[in-house]
This record gives sequence, C-alpha cells and structure tokens, in this order.
Amino acid sequence: MNRKFTVIMTAMVFLLAVVGSAGAQGVTPQTLLPGALIPQFVDPLPVAGDISVVYANGNAASYTYDIHMKEFQAQILPSTGIPANPKAGFLGLPAGTPSWVWGYLTNSDLASQPAVRQSYLGPVVLAKRNVETQPKYINALPFGASSKVQPLLPTDQTVDWANPLNTVCVGNACGIYIGPQPAVPHIHGGEVAPAYDGGPDAWWTPGLTATGIGFPGTTFIYPTQQQAGTIWFHDHALGVTRLNVFAGMAGLYIITDPGVELPKVGENGCGNGNGGECLPAFPQYDIPLVIQDRSFDTTGQIFYNLASNPQPNPGVHPFWIPEFIGDVILVNGKTWPYLDVEPRQYRFRLVNGSNARFYDLTLSNAAPFLVIATDDGYLNNPVSTPNLVIGPGERYEVIVDFTGIVPNVATPPTIIMNNSARTPFPGGGKVVKGTTDTVMQFRVKLTLNAAIPNTTVTAATNLRPSNMIENIKTGAVATLPVPVAGACPPVSAGQTIVRQLTLNEVIGPGGPLELVLNNTKYNPAATSSTVLEFGRRDSEQPAVGDTEIWEIINITADAHPMHTHLASFQLLNRQGFQATSWTNVYAGQLAARYGALPDGMGPPNEYLLRNADCAIGGNPAIGPYLQKNKLRAPLLHENGWKDTVIAYPGEVTRIVVRWAPTDAPASGTLCNPAALEPSCVPSAGVNLYPFSPYEFLGGVGYVWHCHIVDHEDNEMMRPYIVGPTRQAIK
Repeated sequence: MNRKFTVIMTAMVFLLAVVGSAGAQGVTPQTLLPGALIPQFVDPLPVAGDISVVYANGNAASYTYDIHMKEFQAQILPSTGIPANPKAGFLGLPAGTPSWVWGYLTNSDLASQPAVRQSYLGPVVLAKRNVETQPKYINALPFGASSKVQPLLPTDQTVDWANPLNTVCVGNACGIYIGPQPAVPHIHGGEVAPAYDGGPDAWWTPGLTATGIGFPGTTFIYPTQQQAGTIWFHDHALGVTRLNVFAGMAGLYIITDPGVELPKVGENGCGNGNGGECLPAFPQYDIPLVIQDRSFDTTGQIFYNLASNPQPNPGVHPFWIPEFIGDVILVNGKTWPYLDVEPRQYRFRLVNGSNARFYDLTLSNAAPFLVIATDDGYLNNPVSTPNLVIGPGERYEVIVDFTGIVPNVATPPTIIMNNSARTPFPGGGKVVKGTTDTVMQFRVKLTLNAAIPNTTVTAATNLRPSNMIENIKTGAVATLPVPVAGACPPVSAGQTIVRQLTLNEVIGPGGPLELVLNNTKYNPAATSSTVLEFGRRDSEQPAVGDTEIWEIINITADAHPMHTHLASFQLLNRQGFQATSWTNVYAGQLAARYGALPDGMGPPNEYLLRNADCAIGGNPAIGPYLQKNKLRAPLLHENGWKDTVIAYPGEVTRIVVRWAPTDAPASGTLCNPAALEPSCVPSAGVNLYPFSPYEFLGGVGYVWHCHIVDHEDNEMMRPYIVGPTRQAIK
C-alpha cells in the first residue's frame, strides 16, 4: 500500500446528505433524520434542576460521591414532536419521543430517576479549592442485546483500542463490537496524580471483567488545589472515546476559590449597597453552555453517521472516519434550545464538547462577548471580542450583557447565538444556513429581579489579585539557550528547553488512514525509534517544575485542538512557515533513516539530539523556513492559562508548558516534601502538587493529544511521563 504524509493541501469538503440507509459493513441500519426538519427553539435550555448539581464545596476537608455510568432515555429532540415531511419521505415523530443515551448519574438521580431525563449531560460538580473530592465511578453500561445504545456505536476493532476480549481483527472480519463496554472518566484540566487522571489505559468494563494496564480502582482522588476554573470530565477509553462521548458521557467540574476570585452577587454583601465588584451567581445567572453536534435517525435515536465524513479506507478501518460531523446543534443536551433571560449580565461557561466541530460564535444583535476566563482560570482583566472561536475541548467563560433590552412577555426580544466555523476547520465546508449556523436563542422575557442587583463587569475589572498574576512566557524566553558560533550551549538544570513536534496525517488510497504525533504511534512498535531510543513508549519526559516551549508544527490540512493532561500552558505565538520546502526536507530525512516513509516509526532524527534551532524532538530545524511576516501574537482572550490550544495548518504553534501548579513561582526548584523528596523544604506560600506526578501505575503517566476525539482514537495521542529529573539532552 502506498502511504504518504500530507504536506499542506486544500481541505476536502464533505457535505452531509440524506441517506436512505447507513447500514453498511455490519453497522446497525439507520436512516438519517435531516436536521433541517427539526423545529428550533421549542424547549428551554436544560439548567440546574434538569442537570444534577453535586455541591462538593462545603467546609469539609474532603467530599465523596458516586457517579454511575448508565443507559437511559433523554428528551433531546423537541418535546412537541417533529412534523411529517412527505417530500422528504419522513413520517414525523410524536410528541415526547425520547432518545437512548449513556451518561453519568448520581445516587440522587437514581433515586428519583424519571422515565425520560431532560438532559443526558451532567452532573455539574461544584467544587471548592482545597476541598478534595473522591468520586466513585461505577461502570454499569449494558451491552449486547441488553443495550439500546451500543448497537448504534460503530466500534472499529482494527484501531489500537481497549479490546477487552483480546480479539484480533483485520478489515471487517470482526464487525462491530457488542461485548462488555470499556470506559474511564478523564478529569479534563485537572491537576491529579497519573493514576486518577483517567487516561486511555485506565479503562474498565462492567463488573471489572477486564481492565486496562493503568486501572486504579473505581474510586478516584481529585485534590482540587488548582486555581478556580471550569474543567470537565468525559470518557477517555482507548480507541472508543469518540463513541462513548458521542453517546453522552460528559459532565462539568467547576472549581471556586472564595479567597481569591471576585465574590458572587449576594456573597459577603456584594451588590447589596456595600460596594465592590461582583460576578453573576450560580446557578441562576452563571450558566454552563456545553455545545455539541449530533445526528439522529428517523426514529429519534442518536446516529453516528459514517456518511457524515465518509470512510476513506474501509478495507483497513471499516468503521473509523476522520471526523464525525453532525447536522444538528445541541446545547446542554437539547436541540437548539432557548433561554429566557432578564435584562442583566449573565455569565456563561462555554464548553465545546463536540467530537470534531469547531465553532465561531457571534450574537445576532452584534453584542460582544466579554471573556473573563480561559480553560484553567481567570484572565487578569476581561477582554471584549465580537466573536469567539472555540475548538473541541476548549472552554471560555464570558459575560453577555442583556442590560438595556426591554423585556416583553408576549413578544420578547430575541437574540441568536450563531456559528460560522467551517468543517473541517478552518478550510472545509461552510455551515448550513438554518441548521449548523445556529446554536441557541436568548429571549429577553423576564423582568429584572430587583432583589438581586445586576453586576457591572467591564474591561477594567480586575479578575485576579496581584499575587495570582503571572506570565511565564517572558521568563521562559529569557532562559532559552542561545547558540554561539553555530553550536548549542550545554543545557543547565531548570533552563527552558524547546521541543519541535509534528502533527502528521497518514494517507492511504482513499484518504486518511490515521493521524500521528511526531510520526509516532500511541503504542509504538518494538522496532520504532521511540522504543529503541528510550526503552519505553514515552518520548516526552520533563521533570517536575520544568518549563518548556513546545513548537507544534502542523503539516496536516486542518486545525487541531491540542490538549495536555496535567500541565497547563500559555500560548506564546503562532507563525507561518514554508510548508512545502520544510516538508520536503523532513520527508528526505525520514527516507534516509528508514528507507521509506513509514507511519508511526518515529521522527527522522534522534529525538534527544538538538537540531540547528537547539530544539529536541528529532525533526529538521524549522527556523530557516519560518515566515517573519506571518508571526501572530495570541488573541487577547487567549492570554490565560490553557490546556487546549488550536494549532492551525501551515503554522508553528508555540506554547509554554509548565509542569507545576499555576500559582507556583516561575523560578526555583519545585518539590513536594510529602510525595517527592523528603529533604525538600518548599518556599513559603508555594502551592505544590499534593501528589507525586511520577508515581506511575502500570508504568502509565499522562498523555497529550488532539482533542478531535475521532483523531485521538486513531493514533493522534502520545503518552508522556513526568519524573524527578529531566531526560538527558545531547
């Protein structure tokens, strides 16, 4: 088979079409219900009450709760039903037609479980900094003939996946999987020990009939010592993340820090004439908005439509597609909902929970988004922006101001949240007018509640106290080694190093076969350069406390939202490069090392040997090919702590990654006297990891990957470990 790497090409445009039957190659037959036939703005947005809230923010030192992975029905589609459309051959759906889903349920959910839930999402765990939580996760997912959902999920057994039954499959020989379902919850954005990160190797099946090599037991420990922010949890089982998340398994974990962040209205008298700036209060005016795309069949069931982005090489991977593209937009588990609002400021916690779809959000009244926080914490000051691009896995917290709009009960003023992002992003097909260009509706219908004062957050509001304001980018650049007479100086302890790492797409006869990071598979072959050089699968091996600059070189056709587990980072910049020229050099060096262009065998050069840019990673120096006139600073609202960043095609995306708590000093040695070095004496006031990030279970540490979950399920993910010392650099 002739395989090659993509250089930079025009992204292919895949258009959705109504299909009579997608029952191909063993997949359960389903007929697409076109999104255009689904009425919009019929049902209200599910909020607290519809989505369970776990209040783990009391005064106790720790908090325990149970989370059950269950199958149930949810009212995702309009509760009033969907009218028939004879021209489309659609007979309609009666009122109250539910959809079978998977999701996370609490004990209280089970005790009062309705026949049909209003949302599959949740719960929202409202946690408080320094209050440890210990959730117990129970995998109670039915499978085979007992499940309504699993037969709808086209599990591809030819990719590297959890494989609980140890089945060997080639092509379509095995069909779809209907055995015990592997699952594991990942706390996305959480500073937790590797055992409780919920990485792809920590999966288990119902009844613990099979477990992954990193399985830690069913009770997880979240220290919750990181700064306030909106993180989330979702399934991350190896090779089936895209399907488990698509089926509904996602929830939020909101961290509050009363000692640092601005008070909410009503807290400490804030907003009651006592002065001081306030933020909108949860849950009435502080509302999560989890945005996802889905498709449904003509019976109202979820439809992972393989025709949404056709299978490029079905003879190799019969059920894997590069990106799932849905034609229906959901918010908080409801198709095109509406939210009744008062004429005041609202805080919305935006989460892109889609498999692959990016969103470029605007408001129809041209009101700006006032961004107050990124993935992992507050900005120093709010940033006003007319639009907001958000990739899968990213989060932004925004203030939307409806103040001044006169409410009307009978005919309320309406504002639409719109989307204009192409799919695949940024050069794929345009949004479809009337469906994927629309997210939700706001109705200014409610009279201002005078008992709860409006907030007055502006661009001048100070969101972080001075002792929390830290820009690690300047310090990282200042400590970069400077080549002298063409030679790289020795690397000293604590000095910033640079890794140059590639995003690769492996192309087969019909299109993408898989995607890889730094030309390395998730579990490299024993003959790969990674295993030969390191003696294990992990090539990225920073030390606790290290700060590094990662230069992510995107030589694929599309943008990728790159996510690091454990470590938060800051975006340094993005820069265009001469893609064709550099990739020709890259391909030549690969051929010289391997005699071909093999996928997943490793980078073209020795990983730890610095190149002419004094960067490790095993790739040709990118410096001579950079385009000086295409250097882009981060957007102002990207200048915060993040764990997911959009890497655009034809660009080098530079991030400053730091394996330390975000409020620990940027200089000096980070240590943990309890878990790391007994002789360590930490500096006063330093918040250290309350765990050892190199206390591995089964040799498993963390991962970094593309958060297009269809990509990470087919090799676009790498394991990495954090150690007491940095790996030796040559």
